[in-house]
Amino acid sequence: MGALILGVALLVALIFFLRWYATALPSDLLKVLKWGGLTVGGLIILFLLLRGGFQFLWIAAAFLIPYLLRRRGMRGWAQASKPRTEGQRSTVRTRFVAMELDHDTGDMDGEILEGPHRGRRLSDLDLDSVLDLLHLAYNEDSQSAQVLQSYLDRVHGDEWQERAGGAASGGGGSKSGATPGSSQMTRDEAYEVLGLQPGAGAADIRAAHRRLIREYHPDKGGSDYLAAKINEAKDLLLKD
Repeated sequence: MGALILGVALLVALIFFLRWYATALPSDLLKVLKWGGLTVGGLIILFLLLRGGFQFLWIAAAFLIPYLLRRRGMRGWAQASKPRTEGQRSTVRTRFVAMELDHDTGDMDGEILEGPHRGRRLSDLDLDSVLDLLHLAYNEDSQSAQVLQSYLDRVHGDEWQERAGGAASGGGGSKSGATPGSSQMTRDEAYEVLGLQPGAGAADIRAAHRRLIREYHPDKGGSDYLAAKINEAKDLLLKD
């Protein structure tokens, strides 16, 4: 009779647990896994010590080691499952485009500031239209050309270079020899480049710089120009 009552109680508890599990947040599941596992492990160790002594502790270790490994994976899953806030964005302005940089994903998009497609988004144009803008930038503004090359690399991969042919490395658009420009960056522009509000602290400045340089360094598909602007913005804001 006692076993029947215990079985019914366990079944009811399991039903309530499954109902909670279906709607629980990953962080709550992680806490239950942590403390539940520790509690069960402690009870097993206590039981073994009372019944058989220290020679049975290897049984507890066989339980705890997989639990700890599983918990590490669970922590990563819970971290990845957290609701994401709207991604922080930066803006790097050149003559032909105001390029937006997403800190979380490394995505790029921008508004065209000059040329036949002025006022439109790069993502609204087909590849041939972006290449026309790139060809114009090659002849008029090397900084715009480098930013557009970075955009094409991320969005169209090798396809754009095959389509552009020899023009892909023409003019001032090459990644080597890029400079941030002769005009001195203002503090407002520096905050915009790092995607921060005026008055942001040193820790926020360094964190934004670290995220951006990780995504837009030339070795990661960015350009010397983008990296130079990001570094210049950090140096200016931390100067004081």
